[in-house]
Amino acid sequence: MKIVNKKINGINVTFIKTNKFKSIYGSLIFKSIVTKEKMTYGALLRNVLMESTKKYNTNEKLNINTLENYDAYYSAENARIGNYYFNRFNFSTLEDKYTKEDNLKNVLDTFCEIVFNPNVNGDGFDEESFKTNYERLKLSIEKRKENQRSYAEERMLKCLDQNMAYTFDKDMDVLNSITKESLYDYYKDMINNSNVSLIIVGNIEDENAFNDIVNKIKNNKEFDKDLYISNDDLNASYKDIKETGYGTQNVLYLVCYLKNMNAYELNYVMPLYRIILGGSGNSRLFDNVREKNSLAYYCFARLEKDDNLLEIITGIEKENYEKSLKIIKEELKKMDKITNEELEAAKKEFISSLLESGDYIENLASRYHIEVMYDLPNIDEFIKKINEVTKEEVESINKKVALKLSYFLKEGEKDGRD
Repeated sequence: MKIVNKKINGINVTFIKTNKFKSIYGSLIFKSIVTKEKMTYGALLRNVLMESTKKYNTNEKLNINTLENYDAYYSAENARIGNYYFNRFNFSTLEDKYTKEDNLKNVLDTFCEIVFNPNVNGDGFDEESFKTNYERLKLSIEKRKENQRSYAEERMLKCLDQNMAYTFDKDMDVLNSITKESLYDYYKDMINNSNVSLIIVGNIEDENAFNDIVNKIKNNKEFDKDLYISNDDLNASYKDIKETGYGTQNVLYLVCYLKNMNAYELNYVMPLYRIILGGSGNSRLFDNVREKNSLAYYCFARLEKDDNLLEIITGIEKENYEKSLKIIKEELKKMDKITNEELEAAKKEFISSLLESGDYIENLASRYHIEVMYDLPNIDEFIKKINEVTKEEVESINKKVALKLSYFLKEGEKDGRD
């Protein structure tokens, strides 16, 4: 595998050259500072853009074109990562030698149609496409309460600090304010006021074949805001909240602020800490909450390093709440002492998951994007650093893990009452 970085039209373009796959994969990434409104606008925009284009002005026409291009694949996704919001547009197609000459060119033309030539009439998106996807997103937001675990996560974050970016989510009030005109304004802002990058993966022979994509970008912004959200100045005094939900599950969340952690600790030490605490079938939480005491259907830890948060998620019967909470708190305190065997097992599991990710072409693009975002070395050097993490480093980091919140969402009637 060979990585080639170029600057084309002021855009960072990365070619990850490999003959491991028969496909060519590309990812065009728009990065900007996150706002609460972007969480809803971005989700609606991606679906509207993937519905139709100016040239292929119905979803049927766009799908027919996809089939004619040997079932090429196009997708769009959004994500908030720390203080930034990412709109990402992807394509994948077989190499020309497995299809026909100029198939890649045809796929890239359609990709450019999707991203740069949307189905717009006047000052707004096509009415039918807008309404269809507006109603889909509205239904999705309304149905969130039916998934008890997702609703618990939403409520848990709202119980922290609603000024922090990690509390932002798709919002019905924002959706109600969106028009086909304001969505088009958001689209133009994304195109003209983002930091843009392009990643291409595959057996790439002609690097210039992708110039049409980046040449359509007229402005490439730079941002200097830190990626990581800091909780260092937030009050970490513990609070315990119980609410009644709409489903039949009982979900317990514990949230810890990660205080005064540096990039090395977040990227290398905390992932191993998480695995030992609650990241595998051999973890302490799995053994002591689920297996030994039969208190939970599931119990695991999740690291949100860009938010400086550690979350513990548990599915329980409501009568097991007090005992489960007590054991989880005890296990958190005990993380100041681990064994060499636990550390080595965590390293093996983490490294194995990293190596497995290279089996999929899209993961190579995602991995490179992660390396750039977090200023990480390539995967070989990253693994070397993971292997160098010491038992003492994992133990000492426990003092920087501050338990902030216990949030329990218990089962309830459909109207949300006991």
